[in-house]
Amino acid sequence: MEIGKRLKEAREEKGLTLEAVEEETKIRRKYLRALEEEQFQVLPGPVYAKAFLKTYTRFLGIDAGDVFANYSDFFTEAPAEAPEHIFEEEKKARVPRKPRSRLYLTVAAVIVCVAVLGLYFNSAKGKGGTPVDNPSAYNPENPAISGQTEPPVQPPPVEPQQPADSSVVKLDLNVKNSDCWMSVTVDGKQAFVGTLIPGQSKHFEGTDKIKITLGNAGAVEASLNGQNLGLMGKSGDVVNREFKVQPSG
Repeated sequence: MEIGKRLKEAREEKGLTLEAVEEETKIRRKYLRALEEEQFQVLPGPVYAKAFLKTYTRFLGIDAGDVFANYSDFFTEAPAEAPEHIFEEEKKARVPRKPRSRLYLTVAAVIVCVAVLGLYFNSAKGKGGTPVDNPSAYNPENPAISGQTEPPVQPPPVEPQQPADSSVVKLDLNVKNSDCWMSVTVDGKQAFVGTLIPGQSKHFEGTDKIKITLGNAGAVEASLNGQNLGLMGKSGDVVNREFKVQPSG
């Protein structure tokens, strides 16, 4: 069998492409194709050709002795004389070198960035410190810097006092903007437990005290003995309040 045909059939039986063999053996593809097509003039000389053939047959599992015995006319020098660095040189020739100009540009860009940052921080120190040294300069909540005013602080609700001559306690609960669950106890007895929707209201009257628990105080406006107390808290707040009858005198 011809050497080229034998090599090609062995490679195809293993399901290998020339690209795969090139990757494994480090022999350039054009030299592998030259061996399979018996175009030995393409090879870089008898020493290289014999070294290529030895490596290729070993990789494919072919008896190299039989190949060399049958085609000794093409290879007149012993395979041992082939230089060991041949494949290393072939491998290096296939790896493109990275242009150094890109490396120089990267280094130059880093140097410029460092210089710009240095100028920025030096300038910031001259104006009263860097953002780390002077955090108030960058605090949007600082009115003196940001120009914003602080939101008004709402005082805590004050427990309303009953008129001195009040003999009963009357409480109206009006639900304004969203649902509110509530529990109401009048004179120690449960008077109401449930959820009211916006627009609904409840009136309670007792001779001692009224206790309420609101699940959404910001939705409930209260009126005590005809006096409007406003909303009982903030939206979502759970509030417990107690209203007592004030003794006269």
